[in-house]
Amino acid sequence: MSSRRVVRATAASWVVAGLGAWLAAASCRTVQQGPPPAAAPQRALEPTVAAPAVRVGVLVEVERASIGADSGLSLRLRTPGEPGVRVLSLPRATFRRGRTPDRVRLLETGDEVAQATLLPAGAGEPLQVDATTYRGLVEVRAAEGGALTVVNVVNLEEYLRGVVPNELSPEAFPQLEALKAQAVAARTYVLAHLGDYAAKGFDVCATAACQVYRGQSSEHPLTDRAVKETEGVIATWRGRPIHAYYTSTCGGRTEDGGAIFDDDEPYLRGVSCEPESSARQTIRSGAAVVAGLPSGNAVRDVALLEALGVVDSGEWDPHRLAAIPTDAELRAWTERLVAALHRPGCASPMGGALARRATFVRHLVASVCWDERAHRLLAPGDADYLLQAEDAGRLDADERAPFALLVHQGLVSPRPDNTLRPDSAVSRAEAFGLLAGVALDAGTSALQEGELVSLAGGQLRVLREEATESHEIHPAVRLLRDLDGVHAAARELTLAIGDRVVYVLREGRVVYLEAEQTRRGAAADRASRYYNWQVRLTPAELARAISRYGSVGTVRDVMPTRIGASGRVLELAVRGDAGELLLKGLKVRWGLGLRENLFVVEREAGPSGIARFVFTGKGWGHGVGLCQVGAFGMAQAGATYQAILRHYYSGVSLTGMAAPN
Repeated sequence: MSSRRVVRATAASWVVAGLGAWLAAASCRTVQQGPPPAAAPQRALEPTVAAPAVRVGVLVEVERASIGADSGLSLRLRTPGEPGVRVLSLPRATFRRGRTPDRVRLLETGDEVAQATLLPAGAGEPLQVDATTYRGLVEVRAAEGGALTVVNVVNLEEYLRGVVPNELSPEAFPQLEALKAQAVAARTYVLAHLGDYAAKGFDVCATAACQVYRGQSSEHPLTDRAVKETEGVIATWRGRPIHAYYTSTCGGRTEDGGAIFDDDEPYLRGVSCEPESSARQTIRSGAAVVAGLPSGNAVRDVALLEALGVVDSGEWDPHRLAAIPTDAELRAWTERLVAALHRPGCASPMGGALARRATFVRHLVASVCWDERAHRLLAPGDADYLLQAEDAGRLDADERAPFALLVHQGLVSPRPDNTLRPDSAVSRAEAFGLLAGVALDAGTSALQEGELVSLAGGQLRVLREEATESHEIHPAVRLLRDLDGVHAAARELTLAIGDRVVYVLREGRVVYLEAEQTRRGAAADRASRYYNWQVRLTPAELARAISRYGSVGTVRDVMPTRIGASGRVLELAVRGDAGELLLKGLKVRWGLGLRENLFVVEREAGPSGIARFVFTGKGWGHGVGLCQVGAFGMAQAGATYQAILRHYYSGVSLTGMAAPN
């Protein structure tokens, strides 16, 4: 995703009143519309693109370009010193720099021209430029230094179809409202920046320096829908398109535009990146929270097995959990588990002494018909590799594969002293852990999961496979919080719309509800892989990193000297034995090679001073404007694209044919 929105609008100017008039003027500036002048009949062959059109530099100052189309090409060639336009047809066209800096050479014919316009011979077909396909038409023109530049002239809405999936992936972030917000931001951005590269023959570039554009090759049905359903909508301030900066991951809060860029617009104010409070809902239960249990996972195991009908409700006593179960209990629990899984089950070869750990493992694996898994899905050397424990030799030949299978699936682990203790007695808590682990691994229709829609009126509403389901909540529902794999029982849970929940239904009512939460906190952009990061640099590495901005000799320290409202480092002093270098704004992250300006600095001591600087930070990008992953989080929590845009761009209006009132 693009994170560098640093080019200011210079060429695009609002010299006429009203958005419609400005759009018409902008489209005329890119590709001529309407009938050609009568005095220039050669212009009748001039191809056009539906307004408003955008000129995108897809290959800039390159040595060579190859262009084709399935049906062949129609070319319009302009030769310096010759009037008119020459038209010819070719199956494919290859261009290289010309013999003079103001020309490009068409290799198939040997012509040297100032500019060539290329269309597919078949109407509506895309063009292939090297390995990428584009809609619209393509221009090839001479560039500075004798190179050539390829420009894709394309309708604005078709341009956006090739931008949005590259700026916010519909595969990784499949929330339509977030993609709509991205479409509006991208549309607004390009309209505010038309003509930024006019001296090079195009409006905007195709890279992260503008917006990432990969043409038809990258289009996706979900982002196509986002573009279509927001067609014509842009964000404006006092009647003009805003500078719609956007950033990948803001780390929980965006920054004021003037703190990072020379762009102190009132709509670019730092805001908290989190769902609205209305997206959070609370559920309470009448079930008591049992104290003194051996672990949070023991809470989850007993609650889950109780909900599935595998164990009785009296198993919560800590002393009872530490006790050794009888063979009859172990056999009964296993049979009930098989029934809860809605499976026929298989006969166990174990007749007695089930409380021995290795015996119970073999009995459980056999009863749920996992012997085939153990013998067919484990590779020949897996058992020896997985069972590298001090007492693995105490497992007999028939016990090794079942034990290795449960180690492989994460249901059994060596103890801290690297023993498996196959001969020791299994406690009730340990047995429940194995039974619950099998239930979660095997799955059952009684154990379901989905995304929270609401908890209103004693009903749990969840989204499952694009359909919403509603279930009554039992007054004594067991509530559990799964905090990155550590479970805790609760009388009350506060959840956000879109949170993943796991629940068990019994007789149509929710008797078990587990909410998956994260230690990353409540920020809407917490789903990003770049929400947290850490970089460690030696003084020498740091000196090399900042070398493009200056030298301070041997780096002695780095010191933030100005902090923004969001906690970002706006100014950083790099101090060395040969002086001091002050980095400001974007140069802070660029100079240090960091993902964001939102970080703290720590130092590791060495024999002769600081050995390493440790930068612990959050986010990816410049941190101004729309937070892309935050938009995804807000959409998950039920926000519309209009609400998302108005949250990140303070006080803007949404205008256009599809905009809401």
